[in-house]
Amino acid sequence: MSQQDKKVSENPLLIGNDPVTVEQLKAEWNKFAERLKKEGRDREYNTLNQQVEYHENLTINLTLPNSFQALTIEGLQQELLTTLRTNLNNKDIQLITEVEKVENKKMIYTNSEKFEYLAEKYPNLRELRKRLDLDTDF
Repeated sequence: MSQQDKKVSENPLLIGNDPVTVEQLKAEWNKFAERLKKEGRDREYNTLNQQVEYHENLTINLTLPNSFQALTIEGLQQELLTTLRTNLNNKDIQLITEVEKVENKKMIYTNSEKFEYLAEKYPNLRELRKRLDLDTDF
């Protein structure tokens, strides 16, 4: 560890504003995730490997499928940001997390429900059923 790295780790206020590219940000993110995997922190590793978007303004958007993973990130966020900011020497790196909204879909069980679902997608099915005098419930 160099003298500069030691000073930065001892005093986080010394983190600067070095220019950072999206590629550098991705590389550091992946190094951090791999470190978690090596340490056996699989839950955190899997959470970091979700839908990630990197932006030029040093913002990282992480979209999570459920609130459980959001809790995992809350516990990991400070360590992650400190590592990214220190290694890239830029205090402007931000992490924004959001939980994906899942729509409650109506389950399709009966044949008539299946037909109605398909008829919504393909309106010509209704005409075909009439022309051929088909019954959807059998």
